[in-house]
Amino acid sequence: LCAQSPRALLGWGAETDPSDASSRAMGEAGEALRSDRNWDPRLEARSAFASLASLEVQIAPTYTMISDSKSSNSATGGALPRVSLSVPLGRFGHLGLGYWQRFDKSFQWSSPTDSAISATGQGGAFEGDVSYGYAIPWARGLALGVTYHRILGADRLLMNEAFQASDEYLSTVYSDTLEHTYWGSYWTGSAYFTRGSFDVGAWADFGGQVRYATRNGGTYQQTEPQPAATVDPPRSLGFATAYRYNPRQAVVADLAWTTWDGAISGASDRWKGGVGWQSSAAGDRFDDFWKRVSWRAGAYGIVGGPSDLLTEAGTAGIGMPLGNLGTLDLSLQVGQNQVDNGGPKLKDSFVGLYVAVTGANSWGQSLRSHR
Repeated sequence: LCAQSPRALLGWGAETDPSDASSRAMGEAGEALRSDRNWDPRLEARSAFASLASLEVQIAPTYTMISDSKSSNSATGGALPRVSLSVPLGRFGHLGLGYWQRFDKSFQWSSPTDSAISATGQGGAFEGDVSYGYAIPWARGLALGVTYHRILGADRLLMNEAFQASDEYLSTVYSDTLEHTYWGSYWTGSAYFTRGSFDVGAWADFGGQVRYATRNGGTYQQTEPQPAATVDPPRSLGFATAYRYNPRQAVVADLAWTTWDGAISGASDRWKGGVGWQSSAAGDRFDDFWKRVSWRAGAYGIVGGPSDLLTEAGTAGIGMPLGNLGTLDLSLQVGQNQVDNGGPKLKDSFVGLYVAVTGANSWGQSLRSHR
């Protein structure tokens, strides 16, 4: 009985997409849609056209239903997927800073045949990102960007077995522990072009290494850490586009390829694609509330990666105004993950709600001049 998604058991853990608040509800495919405030660590080049400084905080409560060939279970949980700061520098470009909880290995498991045996996973690897983007003056609508990703974190797997002697009142729990620590970095380069109703962007990860250290231990014992292995981080190549077919309506799409070669032996390449739609807000702070609301919908799918995971999900969301320039974005995701690679068949259905608060400021411009 596993009390979290089987994704947490695979590779470096369950991976979270770094999508911004609006893109979450557009099938996580809105990276290329031009915005005056949003930031994406992969496509920093888009933010070179941002006019507002913004701070975004996302939280994500989830409900998961898990099953395998013999049992089923359900669980609730939560995460802090990302926190970001976007700072436009005028003619000097754009600076982005962010935290991204990229991998999460939190889970709980109990044996369906022996209640004394259980396992717990804790922790994961996150990224601290710093990016810079610049709109090229002599190439109208073209911008370039670069992002530095620092990977940090640790996870721990505890295998527990309770033992109680016939002459003892309390049971004794014996634990075996497997710990991993991550320390490394890599870079992402991006390009973005916007003209009229079309936006298009692309990014590629390059360079960098991750030191991956392992330590085993157990009750009343602790082993020396094994020599740290140096591996390549998973690297992605992606493309995203957006088309505004009228001033308020837009459709978006993206496709990304990620290689795990060099990170996990034998892992297949992963493909992720998504499509989405947005009806953006109209009017200003003096208009009716519902005229100032944005509506979004989409879908995405993932195939491959560690243990050949298959993910299918639909998304929907709403963006509501907070004050003059801030927003409250709610993004609902409903889908399922499946693992069927010759071993135990695992499946989970999930419902996730991403709640994002974005505060924005025009940095010295009056509201009238910004509008």
